[in-house]
Amino acid sequence: MRRHAQFNKARHPPVMMLFCWDSVIDKKTYETRIVFPASLRTRMLAPTGQDSYGTTWYDTLLIGLAPEGRVRVWLQNSGIGENLPVEPQRLTTLSGEKLDACKYVPPRINFSYAVPDGYDRETKEFIKGKTYPYGQW
Repeated sequence: MRRHAQFNKARHPPVMMLFCWDSVIDKKTYETRIVFPASLRTRMLAPTGQDSYGTTWYDTLLIGLAPEGRVRVWLQNSGIGENLPVEPQRLTTLSGEKLDACKYVPPRINFSYAVPDGYDRETKEFIKGKTYPYGQW
């Protein structure tokens, strides 16, 4: 199942986001603040084309989270077109003693589960030979 935050399409895209997140891979809690550029709203208001269902738009923000606190943002095309990378106006990720807003938020992941290093066999196989973050970041 795919989950993502829904904003009121292009009429009210976020100006800033702050969220806490946990990484199973490096067993850390992170706090990320993203300030979006004013151009985000303009881009979301411009149609990207047509498909068999009608006009297509960049109407959803995708936020990728990777080990070492790496964060990337894309606009997802509602049609068959490519997703568009978003260059935040400012992006800050904190962890450890530097946590501010997330300082007292308990980790959502039980880092002590499974095997001693925290990874099951399937996860070990998936990350074998890969560098972080995964893919073309």
